[in-house]
Amino acid sequence: MKVIVIIVVSAIVVIGGMVALGIKYSSKLVAAPPATKVRVEPAASGPLVEIVSAPGEIQPRTKVSISAMVAAPIVALPCDEGTIISKGKRPDGSDASILVKLDDKNYRAALNSAQSRYDAAQAQIAVARARIDSSQAAIDAQKFMLTDAQRDLDRQTGLLQTRDVSQSVVDTAQTKVDNLKSTIASAAAQLESDKVNLNQVLKYQLEGAKADVDRANDDLAYCTIKSPIDGIVTRRKAEVGEMVVTGTMNNAGTVILEVADLSQMMMFARIDETSIASVKVGQHAKVRIQAFPDDIFDGTVETVALARNDDQNSAARSQAEGGSTRYFEAKIRLDTKGRRIPTGLAADADIETKSHEGIRVASQAVLGRPVEGLTADERAKPEVDQTKSIATVVYCLKDGKAAAVPVHVGPSDETHTLILSGLQANDPVIIGPFKVLETLADGQAVEKEAGPATRPATTQPVVAMSAQH
Repeated sequence: MKVIVIIVVSAIVVIGGMVALGIKYSSKLVAAPPATKVRVEPAASGPLVEIVSAPGEIQPRTKVSISAMVAAPIVALPCDEGTIISKGKRPDGSDASILVKLDDKNYRAALNSAQSRYDAAQAQIAVARARIDSSQAAIDAQKFMLTDAQRDLDRQTGLLQTRDVSQSVVDTAQTKVDNLKSTIASAAAQLESDKVNLNQVLKYQLEGAKADVDRANDDLAYCTIKSPIDGIVTRRKAEVGEMVVTGTMNNAGTVILEVADLSQMMMFARIDETSIASVKVGQHAKVRIQAFPDDIFDGTVETVALARNDDQNSAARSQAEGGSTRYFEAKIRLDTKGRRIPTGLAADADIETKSHEGIRVASQAVLGRPVEGLTADERAKPEVDQTKSIATVVYCLKDGKAAAVPVHVGPSDETHTLILSGLQANDPVIIGPFKVLETLADGQAVEKEAGPATRPATTQPVVAMSAQH
């Protein structure tokens, strides 16, 4: 029995030794797992610019809609779309600013009628002045007669005292004096009435007739419509023979032409109300026009509205484009470098609102990892918020391994994030592939992907976007 136990124990020892030896040799035969391939990019030191993106449309700084001030048929439209208009003279001496001519027969007749009434009023004034002069002469003559009658009365009164004439003679002389005084008083009152009529009634009638003449002259002048600006005809909305009407409270009237100065173009940007506080006059902007996909135009914010835009047409257009109906309008002056740009084109602007300086990395390299998964040294860094369970880290390539580095991040855009602390310029940051970043762990063996040399740190600015809702 004892011999059997010894044999069993010896067999177990031998089998165990053989198993251990097999494991040893098999471990030597199985190769270690290969290092994970990663993309590495040095952290770059430089500026990062925050922007506010806004849609809008291109319009000239100065644009006028040409409408009629009087109702009349169009008899001439010398300008087609694209015609250059100036307020000066052509080489042949003709007026280069004439845009439209209307039928003026009725307005010439109205002018002649008003002029006739004005001339009649002037004639009435001349007649009234002659009447006043005649009345004044008559009064002067009657005053002489009164003086003579008064002398006769005095003489007859003296003769009555000596009984040389009867009382009836004196009474007759007195009656003549009284009649002349009454006649002079009546003539003087009539004279004053004529003077008032001349200085007020006829004067106001003449002024009214003169106003009618001026209005008729203006109406006649309105039959020839001239351009108020130097520019180009951008739209023609009427034809010869059409009747144009003037605007009223509920009717804008007939718009015949549109003239614009295309030498100074503006973008009318629709700024969302959540971003309007960041937009200031003088800020630089980059404008992309869909009609010119290969060009980026520089711009400068010239005005920022202080009141929300409530225009129903603009709100409907903004909503149709997927934007907010609550927006403010900002005008951006474009540097077109002499290029002629049509009006009404859709455009998008990136307005540079703030600039930061610091270390930048690709945004996908910024990851969240549990604080408890970090080493004690990493958890002790000031970039780790001990009150939170997740820490913000980037992985750097150190000695063939991925090393988690806690960081404090700042503004970011769709491609880059500003690192406020935790990294130094040119630190080799692991930026991809994205699937690797999802499972990358501290201390994991990694190897830089073969290919072009790692890009050096750049000082070109990275833009941080503030999305337009």
